[in-house]
Amino acid sequence: MGSCERKARRRNRREPTDARWEGRVDAGNERLPPLCDLAGTRLKSAAIVIRGVRGAQDARERRRPTDCRRRPVAALGYTRPVARPVDVDARIAANHRLSDAYNILEIEAPSIARRTRPGQFVMVKRALGCEPLLRRPFSVFEILRDARGAVTGLSLLSKQVGAVTRDLFRAEPGDRLRCLGPLGSPFTVVDPPTRAWMVAGGVGLAPFATLAEALGARGVDSTLFYGGRSGDDLYRVPFFERLGVRVVLTTEDGTRGEAGRVTAPLKRALDAAGARPLMLYACGPTPMLRAVAELAADAGRRVEVSLEPVMGCGLGGCYSCVVRVLDGGARFVRACLEGPVFEGSRVSWADLT
Repeated sequence: MGSCERKARRRNRREPTDARWEGRVDAGNERLPPLCDLAGTRLKSAAIVIRGVRGAQDARERRRPTDCRRRPVAALGYTRPVARPVDVDARIAANHRLSDAYNILEIEAPSIARRTRPGQFVMVKRALGCEPLLRRPFSVFEILRDARGAVTGLSLLSKQVGAVTRDLFRAEPGDRLRCLGPLGSPFTVVDPPTRAWMVAGGVGLAPFATLAEALGARGVDSTLFYGGRSGDDLYRVPFFERLGVRVVLTTEDGTRGEAGRVTAPLKRALDAAGARPLMLYACGPTPMLRAVAELAADAGRRVEVSLEPVMGCGLGGCYSCVVRVLDGGARFVRACLEGPVFEGSRVSWADLT
């Protein structure tokens, strides 16, 4: 066999080119429905092949299968078994503008909603154009159901802070939305006799609607400590009260509930908590999360925090959301995979704040 023929055979044995992989998901011999990338176009490989300066051989070594039905934890790197995410072109069913800044968007995405667990998120954008290029992460707020109890979609709690959230605020029923999810590792839902205390700051209320429903279904005694800058930043309190959740409100300007920060009543409650088992959950601004983690550590209580780092893809490919954690020694992990929910004691708070 001549040298030219040997080279040709070696080329033929190499991986398929990007063009041949367009729109397909590799999971061994299976061909699964295609995912879309952060800009909304189909992935060339859902394994997110990274072709760098070290060449195609290094890229092959870094590939990871994405069939979470077969390997739910190792497949994408999630720390707990979760359903494989799906990408849908969803219709906006309603847009409830709560104020000049906040809105709740109802989305017809039952295939995502049925898979969602408390604390998970979705990546969304309005259109497939270039502006803005990247999707944005949003915690799943509510799981929507019809009169018969069938899941019809999900809702997102949003605050206008940038181009995507302004676009979502202006959205109208009937508009379309690219929605990828569910993503991330969820909260740990406890059982009685353990009590559950949720601590939310502003839009950090979002992941607690699904968590409160899950806790209520298990009969867990639950409390929500909910704080904001003013009374205009506090929403959907009756929703939690209907679920049997005790709600403690605080505002920094004193316009609603106790004046001050939400950590003040939390500390008093921890001091008087007694020996009964207790689990804390927190979501909100990073300084608040750090304060809650420190209070929980001082009280010898476990806390899970939902972090909100910048994310580019939500699938672990861009490494924009790395968080430093302390597992015997310091290391960096991707919040979209190992998080966004972390044990408060694992997080290197000095690197976040």
